[in-house]
Amino acid sequence: MQELLIQQTLQQAKSGNELVREEFIKNHKPFILKVSSNLCRRYLTWGRDDELSIALVAFNEAIDKYEPGEGASFYGLAKTIMTRRLIDHFRKESKYQLLSLSPSESDSNDFKNYDSEVSMEMYQETEQNYDFAETVKSYVFALAEYGITLEDLVKVSPKHRDSKATLYKVAQELSDRDDLLQYLTKNKCLPLKELELLTGIKRKVLERGRKYLIATVLILSDPDFMSLKSFTQMDPITSRKGLA
Repeated sequence: MQELLIQQTLQQAKSGNELVREEFIKNHKPFILKVSSNLCRRYLTWGRDDELSIALVAFNEAIDKYEPGEGASFYGLAKTIMTRRLIDHFRKESKYQLLSLSPSESDSNDFKNYDSEVSMEMYQETEQNYDFAETVKSYVFALAEYGITLEDLVKVSPKHRDSKATLYKVAQELSDRDDLLQYLTKNKCLPLKELELLTGIKRKVLERGRKYLIATVLILSDPDFMSLKSFTQMDPITSRKGLA
């Protein structure tokens, strides 16, 4: 399930959703930092070391190049591309002695055997750092109580920024009201009349965004799901604006 969420996010990022791409990159800055620092054999600092800027660009490049149908791990691809770009930088700068690379080895051979190790390492890191797998599992069960699946969310997620901002704001309003939240939890449906009066958003808009609203409310109202907040696909600045 964790892999499914990642692949869905990557697909949206590749399709031009810049908000999803930016949030995905932001959430993976610890991964980028670790890969870069390990390769440089010293701790790097954001805003000070050029190597991190190079690795960040390479990670973004990996998003565009990743093809899930080919069976490779995204994290393996990302680490490979970051390593290649940093090695190119090292060669130009002549500052570093490169790990165990031999000048006679081609780049393709250098990294061909790298992928499986990287894949396992990154999955372990993700579980340890974010407890992501268990969180997603619990979230899937919570969604199921409302007849919603992760696949549903991909289909119903608002395509337009303004629509998404509007629904996100409604979800915030609902999450802040204990009475409305209790109604949702008890009846497994939205308090549409109350939400319409509270937000001024037409009932048909709320009905059309029902699955997205419920999925977002579950994340906003349950501290256990806060690590999934990036999957609401909202820009924090946008979410604080007034209702459309």
